[in-house]
Amino acid sequence: MRFHNCSAHSKTRLPHYRESCQLPTAHFISQSVYGCLFGLNCVTILLSREYRNNPVSVWTTDLTKADLETVRTAEQEKRTAVNLKIAYISDERFPSVHTDTQQVMKTMDALGKAGVQVDFIQPRMWKHLSKSAAERKQNICDYYNVDGHFQIRDILLWPASDLRVEKFFHGIAAPLKAALGQYDVVYTRNLLPLLVASGLRAPILFETYRALPNTDPQAFRLVKLASRGSRFVGISTHSEYSRQIMIQNGIPQEMIQAIPNGFDHRDFDIHMDMTSARQALQMSETEKIIAYTGHIRPDKGVDSLLDVAHECSEVTMLIVGGSEGNVAQLKQTVENRRLTNVKLVGQVPIREVPKYLAAADLLILPPSSIPLKNATVLPMKTFTYLAAGKPILAPDQPDTQGVLVNESNCLTVVPDVPEAAAKAVRRILNDPALSRRLGEQARKDASLYTWDGRAANVVRFVRRRLSRS
Repeated sequence: MRFHNCSAHSKTRLPHYRESCQLPTAHFISQSVYGCLFGLNCVTILLSREYRNNPVSVWTTDLTKADLETVRTAEQEKRTAVNLKIAYISDERFPSVHTDTQQVMKTMDALGKAGVQVDFIQPRMWKHLSKSAAERKQNICDYYNVDGHFQIRDILLWPASDLRVEKFFHGIAAPLKAALGQYDVVYTRNLLPLLVASGLRAPILFETYRALPNTDPQAFRLVKLASRGSRFVGISTHSEYSRQIMIQNGIPQEMIQAIPNGFDHRDFDIHMDMTSARQALQMSETEKIIAYTGHIRPDKGVDSLLDVAHECSEVTMLIVGGSEGNVAQLKQTVENRRLTNVKLVGQVPIREVPKYLAAADLLILPPSSIPLKNATVLPMKTFTYLAAGKPILAPDQPDTQGVLVNESNCLTVVPDVPEAAAKAVRRILNDPALSRRLGEQARKDASLYTWDGRAANVVRFVRRRLSRS
């Protein structure tokens, strides 16, 4: 079963790249049109009064050489992505409160925006059976705040439900569907589609945030087995930490790339300072607020947030996120510990999260070793925290190294020591200059981590791997 079929030949042809037989003609036409338009523009300039008076100024702009190089690089990356066709397979339900679904949608939308043709192969949900494809797509786009630079190719074998039976059927059917689509790459985070697609000799890009040799050795053995296939494209991880652990356990370093997640500028299009954010949320303008956003399960180290609240009774611990069940459970724990300075908000839409970040004096990652032990590696909230431009308190853990830098864009503390975390909290809150410096650097560093940038890195990695001899 072939995934690529074209009779066109070229000296620059990539061995695994899907080529369009009509591309040379289309390219010739587009270049001819561009040449005519450019020539007409030159004539217009030459005849203009401004050119006759000052011919140099017409051709120069305020752009520096670095700016021009950035523009050229972006245009080149756009051209590189065009004609790349990816099937993204996920067995999750969309939309969903789970963070991995947000990561999938932001990545796909950014790839599509970059010029990649992305087909999203997912199981259809029970509640979507009566909805059209356009309605299903709009529902997803509204929930995740994305533009929809992808096509939904969902499968209805066993509708997605809380039983999750569809995972098995979808894991087999989705790679078979992809086999009929002549894709350059089949992209997935799921193990069964990886194995089935590998059996079909499909070009597979497998993605994981986990340090699999440590957290799931059996799954890692299967990934390693799949990676031996002649058409295996590679592995993308979300952190250098996970990448290095896999390399140490036998994955060739050229086959695996760390491609961190990012933040979406559109999610932060609220233009609120702390005062206006607190007014909108009906919060006191004088209280000191530490904010956490994300899941509040025990494996996320949420108990360490309560420890900090206990040590710092003079501040408010604002916890945003969590399912109704998790919120109820944590609320009971808060009451049992008689913590009066903890405020639980529950789940809010993605667009609303930046408002809570803007209202905070300090943003916190649970100062605990539990999340990393339970496979949470370089959590996505790290990038939204940076983009918020607020000081960050985080545990000193290897997964965030290189993204969070102590005394530069955050303060890190030894995990599982509430007294150390409380000391760092007070240091930040009592030192406005330090708080401002950490926040400003965080916002600057956030520019390195966007979904558009991630998409460009994925495309570069894929093209490099497809072009290997």
